[in-house]
Amino acid sequence: MVLGKRHGVIIAAVAIGLSSVSAHAQEKGLIWSPAKNSDQSYSARIGAKLPTETPIRAGLEMGMVGSEGGALVDTPVKFWGNVTLLSSNLPGARVAGDIAVLMNALTGSSAWTMTTSQKRIATPDFDVESNRNMTVRYDGTAQQWSGLDVSQSLRLTRSATGTAFVLTGASRETFDEFTSSVAVEQKFGDNFTVTGKLNQGYEDRFRPSVNARYNIRW
Repeated sequence: MVLGKRHGVIIAAVAIGLSSVSAHAQEKGLIWSPAKNSDQSYSARIGAKLPTETPIRAGLEMGMVGSEGGALVDTPVKFWGNVTLLSSNLPGARVAGDIAVLMNALTGSSAWTMTTSQKRIATPDFDVESNRNMTVRYDGTAQQWSGLDVSQSLRLTRSATGTAFVLTGASRETFDEFTSSVAVEQKFGDNFTVTGKLNQGYEDRFRPSVNARYNIRW
């Protein structure tokens, strides 16, 4: 356990250190993106932007997953890739679409995700944003496709007040399970946001929640 905790501290320190040079690396066409996924999980994505007409990015993702007791559970290594299919930024509208793949280097299991997003000025007072994601999973051990996950969201924002109404819906395991939510977000300045949400989970129960978020960038 002590060894696992020590590995966690080392990975965390490396992630913090690498984040300071991540922006500089990306300016050179390199991708170096460390992340803390949870209290027991860290990862670092490295790769490069390929010099092609269609934006392509690819590389390796390495990480560490530990248990709550501190023991080292897994050190996954994955191949990743991303291809931008559409990227348009016009006055009053922004449209984007891409395909991403993440593959386990040992088992061959993978996930293929298609993402599309649109953001438009619907009226002088309201902005509309929509996002759609579809993920197909492949089980390398069983050598078969193992599932389909679909999600989408619609956000209506009043630009003058920073108030947003958000509808989301998602399904997983090839439409066998569904979830949805309705939320109201209110911004107070550039950094503070309060959100009230009503979730309908996979167990068909409605659960209200309220949370606040404060962001600082430097």
